[in-house]
Amino acid sequence: MSDDISSSDTANQLASSIAAAVQAGDLKHDPAQTETITVLDELLEALARPQPANKKSALGWMFARKPAPVIGVPRGAYIWGGVGRGKSMLMDMFFDHASVQLKRRVHFHAFMQDVHGRIHIWRQAQKTSKEKSADPIPPLADDLAKEVRLLCFDEFAVTDVADAMILARLFTRLFERGVTVVATSNVEPKNLYKNGLNRSFFLPFIELINESLSVVELASPTDYRMEKLINGDVYMSGKGSSDKFDVLWDDMVQGLTVEPAIVEKAGRKIEFAQSCGGILRAHFDELCRKPLAAGDYLAIADRFHTLALEGIPVMEHADRNAVKRFIALIDTLYDRGMVLLAQAEARPSELYPVDHGTEAFEFDRTISRLREMQDDSWLSSKGGNRV
Repeated sequence: MSDDISSSDTANQLASSIAAAVQAGDLKHDPAQTETITVLDELLEALARPQPANKKSALGWMFARKPAPVIGVPRGAYIWGGVGRGKSMLMDMFFDHASVQLKRRVHFHAFMQDVHGRIHIWRQAQKTSKEKSADPIPPLADDLAKEVRLLCFDEFAVTDVADAMILARLFTRLFERGVTVVATSNVEPKNLYKNGLNRSFFLPFIELINESLSVVELASPTDYRMEKLINGDVYMSGKGSSDKFDVLWDDMVQGLTVEPAIVEKAGRKIEFAQSCGGILRAHFDELCRKPLAAGDYLAIADRFHTLALEGIPVMEHADRNAVKRFIALIDTLYDRGMVLLAQAEARPSELYPVDHGTEAFEFDRTISRLREMQDDSWLSSKGGNRV
């Protein structure tokens, strides 16, 4: 689509699309989403209007080294609320409707990994440059602003001190350069990076969000993803379980963007082929046969609220290293109150039919936790309180 369509063509685009989906039975009507839809429709209209050009004097280039702020940049939006309320769905629909050619939709963690990668490249280049500069943020933001006019972030969350230290300066520059930002988050802006190291340095970013973006709470009482799990089978085993697992996965991510994910821990990258917002799909071999440790599982739990784990085998004593990792993984999911969707060769009590060794003793705890995490009481209480 071109960037010059009239605003009358974009009025209530999102509302009309959702109304059509409700009428077709693909979505449920949710009054709690009305304010968010209104804000996003207004933003669609603003983005469709031609941007006024900055006025520059003939000699301005001689004196101004800092790029002039872009005039008339549409405000962005920060949409927050509980898991499964439809935030990602609305943002994806907004992204698809946006009449902007230079646009990017990305998971926030993936975006920050890209940012740190660019900073590293910049610093390496500085070593051989005659013109030394101590600050990579301005050129980084300028490069990003040339690539995108609209940035859409899913699962906005700040847990890393390195991210926290640069966000205010990076986004101030992006806003000055005319970038519009739309973000979804489970966390209200004032609670971002709560109790984080040196949080005082992060507070200007919270102020920037409140000043530059329309902050909207999507306070729906319904967790639509959890509705699909309550009274259902979240632990599938035996014949046909793989097909059932695929059906559940497709149902959970219906209409949402599925993309690869990278989780970084201590300089190492753990790569996964499929993720959707706060949901990760992984195979047992990826998490339990590779040399991962408790810290890696904690990093995964920081990034995702739901794990769809497939290919859990029946294990023997010779598999005790994988068993140890599986025990550690389930302990982490349990302690963090995560939701587990599992596909296995057998029921929990049959996964490790070994009656000797430390792992056999500890696996009794794993069996108990796997059973508890299947209960509707676990899904409703833990699922409803995930952040």
